[in-house]
Amino acid sequence: MATHITTQIHVSPVRNKKKYRLRHRRRHRGLCTAAVRAVTAAQLYLDGKAPNLAAAALSCGSCVTYVRAALILLKSENVTLLERVRRDQMLLLAAAKQMKQVAALVAAYRAADAAGRTMFAKTIGSTTLFDEAVALAL
Repeated sequence: MATHITTQIHVSPVRNKKKYRLRHRRRHRGLCTAAVRAVTAAQLYLDGKAPNLAAAALSCGSCVTYVRAALILLKSENVTLLERVRRDQMLLLAAAKQMKQVAALVAAYRAADAAGRTMFAKTIGSTTLFDEAVALAL
């Protein structure tokens, strides 16, 4: 009678694994380096020193997605949120998603002349404007 052992023996071969090393520093002096690079690239684009977002991203070592998100944050003019992103207390893409509408409102307000702002206030009503915008901010 031939007996056959069918249990497998699992042997994990010893591999000479290289330790993973990050390509770039993630933080430097308490700042998120990816956010700082993206904000710098967005500022270059806004100042007209870069012809497009891709060139700005390339010159600062960032990606177009991050530069676009930083551009939204800069246009929203929310300094507190921008500082939270730079200090790595909030993700850049999440902050940009949160501020996208605010940036559009700020841009529309800045682009409107005095007559347009007056017409806007008359259209929605001065009471509504004060109660829903000004009073909430105080």
